[in-house]
Amino acid sequence: MTAGSPSIASGSLTGWVKRSLFKNWWSGLITIVLLPIVLLAGYRAFLFFFVNGQWDAVTRNLTLFMQGTFPRAQQWRLTAQILAFALAFGMAAGTSRASARDRAQEAGLPFHEETARATLARMWSLVGFIALLLYFATIDETGNPFNPFLLVGSAVVIAIIGFQAKRMPRRIRNLGWLLTAVLLLLGFQVVSGFGADDWIPMGLILGIAAYAVTPTPFAGALPRVVTRLVAAVVVAFTVRFVYSAVDQPGIGWDEWSGLHLTLMVSAISIILAFPVGLLLALGRRSSLPALRIMSTAYIELIRGVPLITLLFMGQFVLQQLLPQGTDLSRVTRAIAAITLFTAAYVAEIVRGGLQALPKGQTEAAQALGLSPAKTTRLIVLPQALRAVIPAMVGQFISLFKDSSLLTIIGITEFLGVREIAHAQADFRGVSIAETLVFVAIGYWAFSFAMSRESQRLERRLRVSR
Repeated sequence: MTAGSPSIASGSLTGWVKRSLFKNWWSGLITIVLLPIVLLAGYRAFLFFFVNGQWDAVTRNLTLFMQGTFPRAQQWRLTAQILAFALAFGMAAGTSRASARDRAQEAGLPFHEETARATLARMWSLVGFIALLLYFATIDETGNPFNPFLLVGSAVVIAIIGFQAKRMPRRIRNLGWLLTAVLLLLGFQVVSGFGADDWIPMGLILGIAAYAVTPTPFAGALPRVVTRLVAAVVVAFTVRFVYSAVDQPGIGWDEWSGLHLTLMVSAISIILAFPVGLLLALGRRSSLPALRIMSTAYIELIRGVPLITLLFMGQFVLQQLLPQGTDLSRVTRAIAAITLFTAAYVAEIVRGGLQALPKGQTEAAQALGLSPAKTTRLIVLPQALRAVIPAMVGQFISLFKDSSLLTIIGITEFLGVREIAHAQADFRGVSIAETLVFVAIGYWAFSFAMSRESQRLERRLRVSR
Protein backbone atom coordinates (compact mmCIF):
# COMPACT_ATOMS: atom_id res chain seq x y z
CA MET A 1 0.00 0.00 0.00
CA THR A 2 1.48 3.36 -0.99
CA ALA A 3 1.73 6.33 1.37
CA GLY A 4 -1.43 8.41 1.49
CA SER A 5 -3.73 5.62 0.21
CA PRO A 6 -6.74 4.79 2.37
CA SER A 7 -6.24 1.91 4.79
CA ILE A 8 -8.25 -1.24 4.18
CA ALA A 9 -9.26 -3.40 7.09
CA SER A 10 -7.83 -6.89 6.73
CA GLY A 11 -11.13 -8.51 7.72
CA SER A 12 -13.41 -6.34 5.57
CA LEU A 13 -14.98 -7.39 2.27
CA THR A 14 -13.11 -4.64 0.45
CA GLY A 15 -9.84 -5.88 1.91
CA TRP A 16 -10.55 -9.43 0.83
CA VAL A 17 -11.42 -8.31 -2.72
CA LYS A 18 -8.20 -6.32 -3.00
CA ARG A 19 -6.00 -9.11 -1.61
CA SER A 20 -7.61 -11.96 -3.52
CA LEU A 21 -8.89 -10.48 -6.79
CA PHE A 22 -6.87 -7.32 -7.47
CA LYS A 23 -3.55 -8.02 -5.78
CA ASN A 24 -1.63 -6.80 -8.86
CA TRP A 25 -2.37 -5.77 -12.43
CA TRP A 26 -2.41 -9.27 -13.97
CA SER A 27 -4.54 -10.66 -11.13
CA GLY A 28 -7.03 -7.82 -11.71
CA LEU A 29 -7.03 -8.51 -15.46
CA ILE A 30 -7.82 -12.20 -14.91
CA THR A 31 -10.62 -11.23 -12.51
CA ILE A 32 -12.16 -8.83 -15.01
CA VAL A 33 -12.05 -11.47 -17.77
CA LEU A 34 -13.40 -14.36 -15.68
CA LEU A 35 -16.01 -12.52 -13.61
CA PRO A 36 -18.63 -12.29 -16.41
CA ILE A 37 -18.12 -15.97 -17.23
CA VAL A 38 -18.56 -16.99 -13.59
CA LEU A 39 -21.66 -14.82 -13.20
CA LEU A 40 -23.20 -16.22 -16.38
CA ALA A 41 -22.47 -19.79 -15.32
CA GLY A 42 -23.96 -19.13 -11.87
CA TYR A 43 -27.08 -17.59 -13.45
CA ARG A 44 -27.56 -20.57 -15.78
CA ALA A 45 -27.05 -22.99 -12.89
CA PHE A 46 -29.64 -21.09 -10.84
CA LEU A 47 -32.17 -21.37 -13.66
CA PHE A 48 -31.47 -25.08 -14.06
CA PHE A 49 -31.80 -25.93 -10.35
CA PHE A 50 -34.66 -23.67 -9.33
CA VAL A 51 -36.63 -22.66 -12.45
CA ASN A 52 -36.31 -24.93 -15.48
CA GLY A 53 -35.18 -28.23 -13.94
CA GLN A 54 -37.69 -31.09 -13.97
CA TRP A 55 -36.83 -32.98 -10.78
CA ASP A 56 -39.86 -35.29 -10.68
CA ALA A 57 -37.73 -38.24 -11.79
CA VAL A 58 -35.63 -37.75 -8.67
CA THR A 59 -38.29 -36.85 -6.12
CA ARG A 60 -40.63 -39.67 -7.11
CA ASN A 61 -37.78 -42.20 -7.16
CA LEU A 62 -35.81 -40.96 -4.18
CA THR A 63 -36.18 -44.25 -2.30
CA LEU A 64 -35.10 -46.06 -5.45
CA PHE A 65 -31.93 -43.97 -5.70
CA MET A 66 -31.11 -44.56 -2.02
CA GLN A 67 -31.77 -48.31 -1.70
CA GLY A 68 -32.55 -49.45 -5.23
CA THR A 69 -34.61 -52.61 -5.50
CA PHE A 70 -34.10 -53.62 -1.87
CA PRO A 71 -37.34 -55.30 -0.65
CA ARG A 72 -39.62 -52.59 0.71
CA ALA A 73 -41.00 -54.92 3.39
CA GLN A 74 -37.46 -55.24 4.80
CA GLN A 75 -36.67 -51.53 5.05
CA TRP A 76 -36.48 -51.82 8.83
CA ARG A 77 -33.16 -53.61 8.32
CA LEU A 78 -31.68 -50.56 6.60
CA THR A 79 -33.01 -48.31 9.36
CA ALA A 80 -31.40 -50.51 12.00
CA GLN A 81 -28.15 -50.53 10.02
CA ILE A 82 -28.05 -46.74 9.78
CA LEU A 83 -28.59 -46.39 13.53
CA ALA A 84 -25.94 -49.02 14.33
CA PHE A 85 -23.44 -47.29 12.02
CA ALA A 86 -24.27 -43.90 13.56
CA LEU A 87 -23.50 -45.25 17.03
CA ALA A 88 -20.29 -46.87 15.76
CA PHE A 89 -19.06 -43.70 14.02
CA GLY A 90 -19.87 -41.58 17.06
CA MET A 91 -18.04 -43.99 19.34
CA ALA A 92 -15.03 -44.10 17.01
CA ALA A 93 -14.89 -40.29 16.87
CA GLY A 94 -15.12 -40.01 20.66
CA THR A 95 -12.44 -42.65 21.25
CA SER A 96 -10.15 -41.03 18.69
CA ARG A 97 -10.66 -37.60 20.27
CA ALA A 98 -9.80 -38.92 23.74
CA SER A 99 -6.73 -40.77 22.45
CA ALA A 100 -5.48 -37.62 20.72
CA ARG A 101 -5.96 -35.66 23.94
CA ASP A 102 -3.97 -38.26 25.89
CA ARG A 103 -1.10 -38.18 23.41
CA ALA A 104 -1.01 -34.38 23.54
CA GLN A 105 -0.86 -34.44 27.32
CA GLU A 106 1.96 -37.00 27.28
CA ALA A 107 3.96 -34.83 24.89
CA GLY A 108 3.23 -31.66 26.88
CA LEU A 109 1.46 -30.06 23.93
CA PRO A 110 -1.78 -28.05 24.02
CA PHE A 111 -4.90 -29.86 22.85
CA HIS A 112 -7.72 -27.92 21.26
CA GLU A 113 -11.13 -29.59 21.25
CA GLU A 114 -12.76 -29.35 17.83
CA THR A 115 -16.11 -27.65 18.03
CA ALA A 116 -19.30 -28.92 16.42
CA ARG A 117 -19.22 -25.87 14.16
CA ALA A 118 -15.75 -26.82 12.88
CA THR A 119 -16.90 -30.38 12.25
CA LEU A 120 -19.90 -29.15 10.25
CA ALA A 121 -17.64 -26.79 8.32
CA ARG A 122 -15.44 -29.74 7.36
CA MET A 123 -18.33 -32.05 6.48
CA TRP A 124 -20.52 -29.40 4.85
CA SER A 125 -20.76 -31.28 1.56
CA LEU A 126 -22.32 -34.33 3.25
CA VAL A 127 -24.57 -32.13 5.38
CA GLY A 128 -25.70 -30.31 2.23
CA PHE A 129 -26.39 -33.58 0.40
CA ILE A 130 -28.46 -34.89 3.32
CA ALA A 131 -30.36 -31.59 3.40
CA LEU A 132 -31.03 -31.98 -0.33
CA LEU A 133 -32.37 -35.50 0.25
CA LEU A 134 -34.64 -34.25 3.03
CA TYR A 135 -35.90 -31.47 0.78
CA PHE A 136 -36.68 -33.93 -1.99
CA ALA A 137 -38.36 -36.20 0.58
CA THR A 138 -40.80 -33.41 1.48
CA ILE A 139 -42.09 -33.29 -2.10
CA ASP A 140 -42.00 -37.04 -2.70
CA GLU A 141 -45.50 -37.91 -3.90
CA THR A 142 -45.12 -41.65 -3.32
CA GLY A 143 -44.68 -41.39 0.43
CA ASN A 144 -42.43 -43.49 2.65
CA PRO A 145 -43.30 -45.56 5.72
CA PHE A 146 -40.08 -44.39 7.39
CA ASN A 147 -40.00 -40.69 8.19
CA PRO A 148 -36.65 -39.44 6.86
CA PHE A 149 -36.53 -36.49 9.27
CA LEU A 150 -37.07 -38.82 12.23
CA LEU A 151 -34.39 -41.19 10.91
CA VAL A 152 -31.79 -38.45 10.42
CA GLY A 153 -32.59 -36.91 13.80
CA SER A 154 -32.35 -40.27 15.55
CA ALA A 155 -29.02 -41.03 13.85
CA VAL A 156 -27.59 -37.67 14.98
CA VAL A 157 -28.74 -38.20 18.57
CA ILE A 158 -27.33 -41.74 18.65
CA ALA A 159 -24.02 -40.54 17.17
CA ILE A 160 -23.79 -37.89 19.91
CA ILE A 161 -24.44 -40.57 22.52
CA GLY A 162 -21.68 -42.71 21.03
CA PHE A 163 -19.34 -39.71 21.02
CA GLN A 164 -19.48 -39.76 24.82
CA ALA A 165 -17.01 -42.63 24.61
CA LYS A 166 -14.43 -39.86 24.96
CA ARG A 167 -15.28 -39.86 28.67
CA MET A 168 -14.18 -43.48 29.13
CA PRO A 169 -11.34 -43.94 31.63
CA ARG A 170 -8.02 -44.34 29.93
CA ARG A 171 -7.48 -47.89 31.22
CA ILE A 172 -10.49 -49.13 29.23
CA ARG A 173 -10.12 -46.74 26.32
CA ASN A 174 -9.57 -49.51 23.77
CA LEU A 175 -13.02 -50.82 24.61
CA GLY A 176 -14.34 -48.01 22.40
CA TRP A 177 -12.52 -49.43 19.36
CA LEU A 178 -13.77 -52.94 20.14
CA LEU A 179 -17.38 -51.77 20.42
CA THR A 180 -16.96 -49.80 17.18
CA ALA A 181 -15.84 -52.92 15.30
CA VAL A 182 -18.66 -55.00 16.82
CA LEU A 183 -21.30 -52.38 15.96
CA LEU A 184 -20.07 -52.04 12.38
CA LEU A 185 -20.23 -55.80 11.90
CA LEU A 186 -23.66 -56.05 13.55
CA GLY A 187 -24.88 -53.20 11.38
CA PHE A 188 -23.79 -55.14 8.31
CA GLN A 189 -25.25 -58.45 9.49
CA VAL A 190 -28.61 -57.01 10.50
CA VAL A 191 -29.17 -56.67 6.76
CA SER A 192 -27.25 -59.68 5.46
CA GLY A 193 -28.50 -62.00 8.21
CA PHE A 194 -27.07 -63.97 11.12
CA GLY A 195 -26.54 -67.32 9.47
CA ALA A 196 -24.56 -70.02 11.21
CA ASP A 197 -21.68 -69.52 8.78
CA ASP A 198 -21.47 -65.77 9.49
CA TRP A 199 -19.91 -66.20 12.93
CA ILE A 200 -16.34 -66.11 11.64
CA PRO A 201 -15.75 -62.30 11.47
CA MET A 202 -17.45 -61.69 14.84
CA GLY A 203 -15.59 -64.61 16.39
CA LEU A 204 -12.33 -63.25 15.00
CA ILE A 205 -12.94 -59.77 16.44
CA LEU A 206 -13.96 -60.98 19.89
CA GLY A 207 -11.30 -63.71 19.88
CA ILE A 208 -8.55 -61.15 19.25
CA ALA A 209 -10.02 -58.97 22.01
CA ALA A 210 -10.03 -61.93 24.42
CA TYR A 211 -6.41 -62.71 23.51
CA ALA A 212 -5.41 -59.09 24.21
CA VAL A 213 -7.14 -58.66 27.58
CA THR A 214 -6.53 -62.09 29.13
CA PRO A 215 -4.35 -61.45 32.23
CA THR A 216 -1.02 -63.11 32.92
CA PRO A 217 -1.63 -66.46 34.68
CA PHE A 218 -0.35 -67.17 38.15
CA ALA A 219 2.91 -68.96 38.75
CA GLY A 220 2.73 -72.62 37.89
CA ALA A 221 -0.18 -72.18 35.49
CA LEU A 222 -0.08 -72.46 31.71
CA PRO A 223 2.27 -70.16 29.77
CA ARG A 224 0.85 -66.73 28.98
CA VAL A 225 0.55 -67.29 25.23
CA VAL A 226 -1.21 -70.63 25.69
CA THR A 227 -3.65 -69.11 28.18
CA ARG A 228 -4.49 -66.28 25.80
CA LEU A 229 -4.98 -68.66 22.87
CA VAL A 230 -7.30 -70.83 24.95
CA ALA A 231 -9.34 -67.76 25.92
CA ALA A 232 -9.53 -66.63 22.27
CA VAL A 233 -10.67 -70.08 21.09
CA VAL A 234 -13.30 -70.33 23.85
CA VAL A 235 -14.73 -66.92 22.97
CA ALA A 236 -14.75 -67.70 19.24
CA PHE A 237 -16.61 -70.99 19.70
CA THR A 238 -19.06 -69.30 22.07
CA VAL A 239 -19.86 -66.88 19.25
CA ARG A 240 -20.22 -69.86 16.93
CA PHE A 241 -22.76 -71.43 19.29
CA VAL A 242 -24.75 -68.17 19.59
CA TYR A 243 -24.90 -67.70 15.80
CA SER A 244 -26.03 -71.31 15.34
CA ALA A 245 -28.82 -70.71 17.85
CA VAL A 246 -29.96 -67.48 16.20
CA ASP A 247 -29.53 -68.48 12.53
CA GLN A 248 -31.76 -65.74 11.12
CA PRO A 249 -31.56 -65.27 7.31
CA GLY A 250 -31.30 -61.79 5.88
CA ILE A 251 -31.16 -60.11 2.51
CA GLY A 252 -28.17 -61.24 0.45
CA TRP A 253 -26.26 -58.36 -1.04
CA ASP A 254 -27.03 -59.46 -4.56
CA GLU A 255 -30.39 -57.86 -3.74
CA TRP A 256 -28.77 -54.63 -2.52
CA SER A 257 -28.55 -51.71 -4.91
CA GLY A 258 -28.58 -47.93 -5.17
CA LEU A 259 -26.46 -45.61 -3.04
CA HIS A 260 -26.59 -48.15 -0.22
CA LEU A 261 -24.71 -50.72 -2.31
CA THR A 262 -22.24 -48.13 -3.61
CA LEU A 263 -21.26 -47.09 -0.09
CA MET A 264 -20.97 -50.65 1.20
CA VAL A 265 -18.89 -51.89 -1.75
CA SER A 266 -16.58 -48.87 -1.51
CA ALA A 267 -16.12 -49.15 2.26
CA ILE A 268 -15.43 -52.91 2.21
CA SER A 269 -13.02 -52.59 -0.73
CA ILE A 270 -11.08 -49.82 1.02
CA ILE A 271 -10.87 -51.82 4.25
CA LEU A 272 -9.56 -54.87 2.38
CA ALA A 273 -7.31 -53.12 -0.13
CA PHE A 274 -5.24 -51.21 2.44
CA PRO A 275 -3.67 -54.19 4.30
CA VAL A 276 -3.22 -56.14 1.05
CA GLY A 277 -1.45 -53.18 -0.56
CA LEU A 278 0.67 -52.69 2.55
CA LEU A 279 1.84 -56.31 2.45
CA LEU A 280 2.58 -56.05 -1.27
CA ALA A 281 4.69 -52.93 -0.72
CA LEU A 282 6.69 -54.65 2.01
CA GLY A 283 6.99 -57.75 -0.17
CA ARG A 284 8.36 -55.72 -3.08
CA ARG A 285 11.09 -54.34 -0.82
CA SER A 286 11.79 -57.70 0.82
CA SER A 287 15.26 -59.25 0.79
CA LEU A 288 13.72 -62.60 -0.16
CA PRO A 289 13.98 -62.89 -3.98
CA ALA A 290 10.91 -65.11 -4.42
CA LEU A 291 8.66 -62.81 -2.36
CA ARG A 292 10.03 -59.71 -4.07
CA ILE A 293 9.57 -61.12 -7.59
CA MET A 294 6.02 -62.33 -6.88
CA SER A 295 4.99 -58.99 -5.36
CA THR A 296 6.54 -57.02 -8.21
CA ALA A 297 4.94 -59.22 -10.86
CA TYR A 298 1.50 -58.88 -9.26
CA ILE A 299 1.75 -55.09 -8.92
CA GLU A 300 2.95 -54.52 -12.47
CA LEU A 301 0.43 -56.96 -13.96
CA ILE A 302 -2.60 -55.50 -12.18
CA ARG A 303 -1.55 -51.88 -12.80
CA GLY A 304 -1.35 -52.63 -16.51
CA VAL A 305 -4.94 -53.88 -16.77
CA PRO A 306 -8.06 -51.67 -16.78
CA LEU A 307 -10.44 -52.08 -13.85
CA ILE A 308 -13.36 -52.96 -16.11
CA THR A 309 -11.34 -55.92 -17.43
CA LEU A 310 -10.81 -57.20 -13.90
CA LEU A 311 -14.51 -56.76 -13.15
CA PHE A 312 -15.41 -58.94 -16.13
CA MET A 313 -12.77 -61.48 -15.14
CA GLY A 314 -14.18 -61.50 -11.63
CA GLN A 315 -17.62 -62.34 -12.98
CA PHE A 316 -16.60 -64.97 -15.55
CA VAL A 317 -13.13 -66.27 -14.64
CA LEU A 318 -12.84 -66.12 -10.84
CA GLN A 319 -15.52 -68.75 -10.36
CA GLN A 320 -13.50 -71.18 -12.50
CA LEU A 321 -10.44 -70.81 -10.27
CA LEU A 322 -12.29 -71.69 -7.05
CA PRO A 323 -12.95 -75.21 -5.75
CA GLN A 324 -15.95 -76.93 -7.28
CA GLY A 325 -19.15 -76.15 -5.39
CA THR A 326 -18.00 -72.69 -4.29
CA ASP A 327 -20.61 -70.16 -5.34
CA LEU A 328 -19.67 -66.52 -4.82
CA SER A 329 -22.27 -63.81 -5.37
CA ARG A 330 -21.81 -61.23 -8.11
CA VAL A 331 -21.16 -58.48 -5.58
CA THR A 332 -18.54 -60.57 -3.77
CA ARG A 333 -16.70 -61.17 -7.02
CA ALA A 334 -16.89 -57.46 -7.87
CA ILE A 335 -15.47 -56.52 -4.46
CA ALA A 336 -12.65 -59.02 -4.97
CA ALA A 337 -11.77 -57.45 -8.34
CA ILE A 338 -11.88 -53.88 -7.00
CA THR A 339 -9.82 -54.86 -3.95
CA LEU A 340 -7.12 -56.57 -5.98
CA PHE A 341 -6.98 -53.64 -8.41
CA THR A 342 -6.74 -50.96 -5.72
CA ALA A 343 -4.24 -52.94 -3.64
CA ALA A 344 -1.68 -52.74 -6.46
CA TYR A 345 -1.90 -48.93 -6.51
CA VAL A 346 -1.85 -48.72 -2.72
CA ALA A 347 1.32 -50.83 -2.76
CA GLU A 348 3.07 -48.38 -5.07
CA ILE A 349 1.92 -45.42 -2.97
CA VAL A 350 3.26 -47.04 0.20
CA ARG A 351 6.49 -48.02 -1.55
CA GLY A 352 7.03 -44.38 -2.48
CA GLY A 353 6.66 -43.42 1.19
CA LEU A 354 9.09 -46.15 2.24
CA GLN A 355 11.69 -45.03 -0.28
CA ALA A 356 11.34 -41.39 0.80
CA LEU A 357 12.23 -42.27 4.40
CA PRO A 358 15.85 -41.38 5.25
CA LYS A 359 18.08 -44.40 5.70
CA GLY A 360 19.26 -42.99 9.00
CA GLN A 361 15.90 -43.81 10.59
CA THR A 362 16.43 -47.53 10.01
CA GLU A 363 20.05 -47.36 11.10
CA ALA A 364 19.07 -45.59 14.32
CA ALA A 365 16.50 -48.29 15.07
CA GLN A 366 19.10 -50.99 14.47
CA ALA A 367 21.51 -49.19 16.76
CA LEU A 368 18.87 -49.30 19.49
CA GLY A 369 18.63 -53.07 19.08
CA LEU A 370 15.17 -53.20 17.53
CA SER A 371 14.34 -56.27 15.50
CA PRO A 372 13.50 -55.85 11.78
CA ALA A 373 9.80 -56.43 12.53
CA LYS A 374 9.72 -53.80 15.28
CA THR A 375 11.75 -51.39 13.15
CA THR A 376 9.19 -51.68 10.36
CA ARG A 377 6.16 -51.49 12.67
CA LEU A 378 7.32 -48.73 15.03
CA ILE A 379 9.72 -46.60 12.98
CA VAL A 380 9.38 -47.10 9.23
CA LEU A 381 5.66 -47.59 8.54
CA PRO A 382 4.30 -44.74 10.73
CA GLN A 383 6.52 -42.20 8.99
CA ALA A 384 5.99 -43.64 5.51
CA LEU A 385 2.20 -43.76 5.83
CA ARG A 386 2.14 -40.26 7.28
CA ALA A 387 3.91 -38.95 4.18
CA VAL A 388 1.56 -40.60 1.67
CA ILE A 389 -1.80 -39.63 3.21
CA PRO A 390 -2.79 -37.32 0.29
CA ALA A 391 -1.99 -39.91 -2.38
CA MET A 392 -3.62 -42.70 -0.36
CA VAL A 393 -6.88 -40.82 0.15
CA GLY A 394 -6.84 -39.80 -3.52
CA GLN A 395 -6.68 -43.47 -4.48
CA PHE A 396 -9.58 -44.30 -2.17
CA ILE A 397 -11.63 -41.47 -3.69
CA SER A 398 -10.92 -42.96 -7.12
CA LEU A 399 -12.09 -46.34 -5.82
CA PHE A 400 -15.35 -44.79 -4.63
CA LYS A 401 -16.00 -43.18 -8.01
CA ASP A 402 -14.92 -46.28 -9.93
CA SER A 403 -17.65 -48.25 -8.18
CA SER A 404 -19.96 -46.73 -10.81
CA LEU A 405 -18.48 -49.26 -13.25
CA LEU A 406 -20.47 -51.98 -11.52
CA THR A 407 -23.47 -51.01 -13.61
CA ILE A 408 -21.63 -52.32 -16.70
CA ILE A 409 -21.56 -55.85 -15.26
CA GLY A 410 -25.24 -55.78 -14.29
CA ILE A 411 -24.97 -54.65 -10.67
CA THR A 412 -27.40 -51.81 -9.99
CA GLU A 413 -25.42 -49.28 -7.94
CA PHE A 414 -26.13 -45.55 -7.51
CA LEU A 415 -25.60 -44.61 -11.16
CA GLY A 416 -27.30 -47.72 -12.50
CA VAL A 417 -30.54 -46.87 -10.70
CA ARG A 418 -31.08 -44.17 -13.34
CA GLU A 419 -31.83 -46.87 -15.90
CA ILE A 420 -34.67 -48.19 -13.73
CA ALA A 421 -36.03 -44.68 -13.18
CA HIS A 422 -35.96 -43.81 -16.87
CA ALA A 423 -37.56 -47.14 -17.80
CA GLN A 424 -40.75 -45.84 -16.19
CA ALA A 425 -43.34 -44.54 -18.61
CA ASP A 426 -43.40 -41.04 -17.12
CA PHE A 427 -39.64 -40.49 -17.45
CA ARG A 428 -38.65 -42.07 -20.74
CA GLY A 429 -36.43 -39.53 -22.47
CA VAL A 430 -37.10 -36.77 -19.92
CA SER A 431 -35.27 -35.50 -16.82
CA ILE A 432 -32.08 -37.21 -18.02
CA ALA A 433 -29.87 -34.23 -17.14
CA GLU A 434 -31.55 -33.85 -13.74
CA THR A 435 -30.91 -37.45 -12.66
CA LEU A 436 -27.31 -37.24 -13.89
CA VAL A 437 -26.73 -34.05 -11.91
CA PHE A 438 -28.30 -35.59 -8.80
CA VAL A 439 -26.02 -38.64 -9.00
CA ALA A 440 -23.01 -36.40 -9.65
CA ILE A 441 -23.82 -34.31 -6.58
CA GLY A 442 -23.98 -37.49 -4.49
CA TYR A 443 -20.58 -38.72 -5.67
CA TRP A 444 -19.06 -35.26 -5.19
CA ALA A 445 -20.45 -34.86 -1.66
CA PHE A 446 -18.81 -38.04 -0.39
CA SER A 447 -15.58 -37.52 -2.34
CA PHE A 448 -15.21 -33.93 -1.10
CA ALA A 449 -15.87 -35.03 2.49
CA MET A 450 -13.10 -37.64 2.18
CA SER A 451 -10.77 -34.98 0.80
CA ARG A 452 -11.51 -32.57 3.67
CA GLU A 453 -11.00 -35.32 6.23
CA SER A 454 -7.66 -36.09 4.59
CA GLN A 455 -6.64 -32.44 4.91
CA ARG A 456 -7.61 -32.45 8.59
CA LEU A 457 -5.51 -35.56 9.15
CA GLU A 458 -2.58 -33.95 7.33
CA ARG A 459 -2.76 -30.88 9.55
CA ARG A 460 -3.09 -32.99 12.66
CA LEU A 461 -0.02 -35.09 11.76
CA ARG A 462 1.85 -32.08 10.33
CA VAL A 463 2.56 -33.85 7.07
CA SER A 464 4.15 -30.78 5.48
CA ARG A 465 6.64 -30.35 8.32
